[in-house]
Amino acid sequence: MRKLLVAVVFALVAGSAFAAVSDRDVLVAPSGTIYTIETTAVNDSQTKVQASYMLALTVQDGDKTLKTIVPASTLAGVHWRATLAYDSESQTLFVLWLHMPNAMSSELLLAAYQNGKWQPAVSIDDKPYDLRFNLRIGITRRVAQLQNDGTWADIPALVLHAVWWDETGAGEQARYALISIDKGTVASVDIHDLSEFVDASGEPATVDANFNRELLKHPAILDGPSANSVDVVFADARTNLFHRVTLRPVAEARIHIPVGHSGPDTPAFLAPESFGAEWSGSVTTISSPRDREKLLFCSTTESGVTYLVHSPNGWSAVKTIPTSSTLSADAAIAALIKMISNE
Repeated sequence: MRKLLVAVVFALVAGSAFAAVSDRDVLVAPSGTIYTIETTAVNDSQTKVQASYMLALTVQDGDKTLKTIVPASTLAGVHWRATLAYDSESQTLFVLWLHMPNAMSSELLLAAYQNGKWQPAVSIDDKPYDLRFNLRIGITRRVAQLQNDGTWADIPALVLHAVWWDETGAGEQARYALISIDKGTVASVDIHDLSEFVDASGEPATVDANFNRELLKHPAILDGPSANSVDVVFADARTNLFHRVTLRPVAEARIHIPVGHSGPDTPAFLAPESFGAEWSGSVTTISSPRDREKLLFCSTTESGVTYLVHSPNGWSAVKTIPTSSTLSADAAIAALIKMISNE
């Protein structure tokens, strides 16, 4: 019965999401090149495309614009929720996205785009009856390696860090994948439940009956305190607690993150007891550069940017910046970044 319910949810989610959400991600490379990835419906004239929804990449370099389709996204099924990361040293764009070949299964696919050419996509996580949402991806280029004298030293290594929200018939949780890249190809994948890296024994937070649980379902990747690490912010659906933890890969037989090798976790904090705001748009988490415990959470929709801040003093009230022809969503988020950076 649980498998059947999950299958039904898959079909409902796919149908409603494409009708209501602009499914795209934008990245600006250090060179100034703008990459935009978005989900697009396949029309009747594209007879060689098996997919019903595929991914289109637009590359804007000065006054030159190039459009290309992610080759693996033409395969049967639905391809959506893509997110981008860019490695400036190898000038490689990485695209991570969700592929639903049918209503009862899904997988995470990763493809690389370099020098105008696509590399074959690699399946990162593929399990049936598993819903995945809210992908985020980041890059580091150093990993720690144990030396003969017992100390740790950094060595060069290209690592992708991916987080997402995962739902199955057994429950829901935030998950993490460390993807090591060697000579442009995936060398290894190390997947964890993010709760493995924190003390999850705290008392659950009490929330009211109208609490919008969507707030909990958006894990985020932030800059870590060192070049060989990332910070991850996520919530535990069982306890309603938020965590921020530093994840630092190590190179042993393979590149991975052994449990217990993460950096110092900031204290867990409770979800707001009452939260009923709409949280259906593009969600962003912004960290204060001055205070590790101060985080801004915002959701962008066509009408505005809704946000709230958590600090050591607790949660702020929920506020919304209306957007218009004179104030874009990007400008509103830039103002929020300036606000939290100066506080």
